[in-house]
Amino acid sequence: MFFKKKTHSLKAYADGQLLSIEKVNDEVFSKKMMGDGVAIRPANGTVVAPCDGVISVVFEPTYHAIGITMDNQMEVLLHIGLDTVNLKEPIFQCKVKKGQRISCGDVLVTYDENQLKSMNVDNITMCVITSQGQAKDVTFAPEGKVMAGMDDILTYK
Repeated sequence: MFFKKKTHSLKAYADGQLLSIEKVNDEVFSKKMMGDGVAIRPANGTVVAPCDGVISVVFEPTYHAIGITMDNQMEVLLHIGLDTVNLKEPIFQCKVKKGQRISCGDVLVTYDENQLKSMNVDNITMCVITSQGQAKDVTFAPEGKVMAGMDDILTYK
């Protein structure tokens, strides 16, 4: 007997507008130098987990990026904003720590979006697949409005 492989998904990690990663105004992301993925132009300053997994990386001291390793060994990197690695002010409040098991929808990072705007920092937030692990047939969702924890941003088998 043949069984259809079950399809899994990553959910939106922020409320906002889902965009193709090629539209990000940074060649590291738009040229997929770190890996393929998507971007969301956030409507607010809350970033949630797009999947279940373990926090594998927390970029300190800025907390602008979080890495997650899923049980299928897929690794994703959530990167908040452009050039945020250079920030000196404590903008991002990290709600998780390395090694912590998280569930889809758990709050990872919060920030004051108005403070970023006042500093002329673009808050576009990328989700990059840094390792596909055992996932197969990765398909990205079409561009459009998404709600955190609700809408699929990609599917895989």
